[in-house]
Amino acid sequence: MGRIIVGTAGHIDHGKSSLVRALTGTDPDRLPEEKRRQITIDLGFAFLDDVAAIIDVPGHEKFIHNMVAGAATVDFALLVIAADDGVMPQTREHLHILRLLGIPSGAIVLTKCGVTEASWQELVVQQIREVTLGTFLQDAPLFQVDSLAGTGIPELRHFLLKTLPTVSRKPEKGILRIPIDRVFSVHGHGTVVTGTVLSGTVEREQRVELLPGKIAARVKQLQSNARDHTVIRSGMRAALNLSSDRLPERGQTLTAPDALRASRRLAIRFEQIGEAPQIKDRQRVRILIGTQEVMARFRLFTQHGGYSYGLLLLDTPVVATWNDRFIVRRYSPMTTLGGGVVLEYDPPLRLARQRASVSAFLAELTGENLAIAVSKWLEHRALLGEPLRSLGQRFGVTDETLLALVSNSEGVLRHHAGFTFHRTSMQRWQKAILAELSALHEKQRDATGFTTAQVASALKGLPEPLLTLLLKDMQSQGKIALQDGLLRSSSSSPSLDSRMTKLVEEVLRALHADGFAPRSSSVLSEALRAPKTDVDKALVAAARSGRAMRLGTDLFFEMQTFQVAIESVRALLKSQSTVQVSELSKVLESSRKYTVPFLEYLDTQGITERRGNDRVPGRNFNK
Repeated sequence: MGRIIVGTAGHIDHGKSSLVRALTGTDPDRLPEEKRRQITIDLGFAFLDDVAAIIDVPGHEKFIHNMVAGAATVDFALLVIAADDGVMPQTREHLHILRLLGIPSGAIVLTKCGVTEASWQELVVQQIREVTLGTFLQDAPLFQVDSLAGTGIPELRHFLLKTLPTVSRKPEKGILRIPIDRVFSVHGHGTVVTGTVLSGTVEREQRVELLPGKIAARVKQLQSNARDHTVIRSGMRAALNLSSDRLPERGQTLTAPDALRASRRLAIRFEQIGEAPQIKDRQRVRILIGTQEVMARFRLFTQHGGYSYGLLLLDTPVVATWNDRFIVRRYSPMTTLGGGVVLEYDPPLRLARQRASVSAFLAELTGENLAIAVSKWLEHRALLGEPLRSLGQRFGVTDETLLALVSNSEGVLRHHAGFTFHRTSMQRWQKAILAELSALHEKQRDATGFTTAQVASALKGLPEPLLTLLLKDMQSQGKIALQDGLLRSSSSSPSLDSRMTKLVEEVLRALHADGFAPRSSSVLSEALRAPKTDVDKALVAAARSGRAMRLGTDLFFEMQTFQVAIESVRALLKSQSTVQVSELSKVLESSRKYTVPFLEYLDTQGITERRGNDRVPGRNFNK
């Protein structure tokens, strides 16, 4: 019900409200002043059966901000023009606004046809076709009606009921968004807000948030078209009875907690209206976005292809995400200058110093392709990756939508530990890691490797999730090696001096003599009369060269002895099918201190398999 939003537009006193009354039976003018002055001041609402909600907007130039507040959520426009006046100033201004807001389709209604001659009406129709040429209404159907007499209304109503269900809506981006266009109190119920659900769904008893201001609230009741609902979905008009600590305001956006953010700085693409005064850098302007009107300073970067790229520095925060549309008006007199789309909120302040390159980047964010925009933004802006929730706030989409983009990106995007990364960013950091490892190897030629902390300390700002993912990728690609908790470049190997080379040989002879009960580095240090740190380095060097086997932190076996022990296990299992720790200790002339970690290692290699206190042949026993 009400899944399509229809908006009227047109000059003052051209019969928009009368047309809505004739189509729906509802008077959209609700304010006493509107009835007294017989002009529409604020937004009015009516429903066309269960097919559409109609928003009636004011036509007077003083109330353009109210007109934009209604038109911002419209899927289908009715441009209303009186036959006795023809095209007037607000007709043209409203048409510009409808086009700049990206409304995809509509129809033209020529009203007051009962009081004008047919020949005059033909001239007005010709004028309308000339004015709408090159706009989304240039081929739109045109209906000639008399709202008071009812002439032409059945035909228009039939057209709307047949056509509106097939109208394509603005793309739904998933996150709950309701720009608030009315706030009032109902006796016995409290605060009520109304708006059009741009995307997502809202449920009764749901916890919500109103931005700007971060007002926490709870939805007590829901209505659409004067009917109670438990759930209201995207595209429907909604009246929400709220429980909140502070009074909501018109212009705020109702959303899920932490789903969106308010910002005072927007990077934009701007389109100038041809007949409007040329906008200037640093000009003071009015911004109409959603149901908000705020003052701003316009910063112009470059102009290209009929568009300008720049910044809006806002006096007060607005709720905006990528591809949201807005209207720009002069501070005074209040005439419309143009409109545009939001490309990025909270862009870096240094943008003004890099105008040409920044404009090229912003141009890459334009268009309707969400996947391309997310990818380009991550590539240029998120060198350290971006938390998934923050990315969703920026583009106004759910986590599920973003994860689907990542999975369909063919490896261009990656997601890990709540962060999303672009491939080029990861490639840059891989180069930085390799460069740091190379520098460390150069400084410490005899080092067998370096800790992750040593590498990370030189890469300030690199978040731990990204570092973990990078190291994992680089290992699988063979660019680095990780052994015993130490990192090293695959293209480098420790360079031992003659003293250390001699110590390695002495350590290996000692381990060979120890058999399967090797001494610890502390004991070897005393026996060889060498510092324990040097003995530790010699043991690690022997293990890295494949001449020793390391189990645990301080347990090293001479490699030939270790291989003989493996063959001993195989021989025992072939002869008696099972073996226990005590039996193997006797065969190897060792103790549990050595045979337990030895058998645990064989279990991990699939040579043995533990069953209770016994070991039996594993899956790789014969390999």
